Amino acid sequence: MIPVLILGAAAYLVYTNWKEIEGWLNEFLPKVKDALKEAGIYDYAAKLFSSIEGNVMRLVHRLYYKENGKWVEKTTIREIDESEVPAWAKEGLSAKESDVTDRYEEKLELSV
Repeated sequence: MIPVLILGAAAYLVYTNWKEIEGWLNEFLPKVKDALKEAGIYDYAAKLFSSIEGNVMRLVHRLYYKENGKWVEKTTIREIDESEVPAWAKEGLSAKESDVTDRYEEKLELSV
């Protein structure tokens, strides 16, 4: 019962704070770019993927960069209750992961 209460509270917090989640993306991505530049990493790429399974939307940010001449992949995952996600963000998604980089770049006016 306690896990259900915790999950419900977490879902409510995400629902009431969707603007903050958008803000998190708007703050997180530029910080990653700045951190890479500070580390001397200039060869990098980033993609944003999303899927919906059950009632959870999964947002996956994959960062690719070169370190010591080898490509490295760094993944950050955020899971959000589907009921708390705007229609534009979940439109056309399924359980299979989809590249949503362009959609988020356009809608949030940022580059991933």
